[in-house]
Amino acid sequence: MKTLNGTFSAHDGTSLYWKAWLPEGTPRAVIHLIHGYAEHIERYGNVVNELVPAGYAIFGNDHRGHGRSQGRRGHVKSFQDFIDDEREFFAQVIRKHLPDAPCLVLGHSMGSLIAMNYVEQNAEGLKGLVLSGTGSQPGTDIPPILVTLTRILSRVLPAVHVKSPLPPEFISRDPEVVKAYVDDPLVYNVITPRLAHEMNRYVVLGAENAYKIQIPVLIQLGSLDTAFSGQRELFEKIGAKDKTFKLYEGLKHEVYNELPADRTRVLADLKTWIDSHA
Repeated sequence: MKTLNGTFSAHDGTSLYWKAWLPEGTPRAVIHLIHGYAEHIERYGNVVNELVPAGYAIFGNDHRGHGRSQGRRGHVKSFQDFIDDEREFFAQVIRKHLPDAPCLVLGHSMGSLIAMNYVEQNAEGLKGLVLSGTGSQPGTDIPPILVTLTRILSRVLPAVHVKSPLPPEFISRDPEVVKAYVDDPLVYNVITPRLAHEMNRYVVLGAENAYKIQIPVLIQLGSLDTAFSGQRELFEKIGAKDKTFKLYEGLKHEVYNELPADRTRVLADLKTWIDSHA
């Protein structure tokens, strides 16, 4: 396995870090991986180890305000910036290295919102979409009053840091995964009202426009995932005829980082689906 990394400039000059994992020989396809809130692209080792030996290249970047990229932690002026960053990454980096490879997008959590809105706005050159830890509404653990307060604070104190309302244990039942998450210096537990409000807006917007998604879709979800809600509603709204819904009983938010036996099954399902759509 070969790795590449570097930086690219977003439309506003923000420097964004990226990394790629390449198989031996010509890749069967490239997976454009879009990570979630408060984390970074290098937390996807289990996905890398499943797909790269099978002949797939994986490219991903740290979002602005995340990981090794520039920007205020846990903040964005507009969620559209995240979407535009991925479009720039695809054009500037992925197509530079693999100009002719088939491409599929895999987005997890906040990354799934970026991915679905990205595809709804323009799916040119894409063969498939995988959404993990996704939904059509804010999570069930977030009271409506907090959603309202976030909307107000987004206007008056958009960039102030507040503690994330989600405890680290929500990601997985594997204590080693949770410990690594807590100890990771590139993971943080703050968010700004603007980013929280923008996520709440774009999860709904993504669901409202899901009829525009016409490429094949796979949704993978743990039954104990509370980060978002309305997953079945999102699936029903997706316009693609080729769509698959995988609900894993007893699993939490990060289905690729669950207990070993469970994540083995989830990753096998992911590879099988990609094999049939790449």
